[in-house]
Amino acid sequence: MGTMVIFLIIAGVAVIYVLSGFKIIQQSETRVIERLGKYNRTLSSGINIVWPILDKARKVSVRYIEHYREENVWRVRVSDVIDLREQVFDFPEQNVITKDNVTMQIDTVVYFQITDPKMFIYGISH
Repeated sequence: MGTMVIFLIIAGVAVIYVLSGFKIIQQSETRVIERLGKYNRTLSSGINIVWPILDKARKVSVRYIEHYREENVWRVRVSDVIDLREQVFDFPEQNVITKDNVTMQIDTVVYFQITDPKMFIYGISH
């Protein structure tokens, strides 16, 4: 009876280990996988298989703007998911003076999209 309980516990741990190796990635998202601290591969959308102990998804600090009481507040979150959709940063209006001393206001909008997740993680620092 005691060996049956030990066998069921080992079988349960093995099933949990195997199931934790399946990762489902949503559409327009990706993850960068490191095996023992070194770049291994980039997971595409769909079902992917990873080694649960050896493979880890790289954490990324992502900045985003949150609208709070009519102000734009920069927030930072840490996540292992990289969003591949086009993103927009809207900066507040600024007063500028042109070369011929005309004062005007400009409103800046920056559109960007991550096309290579490996270079996004490892190619730049700030």
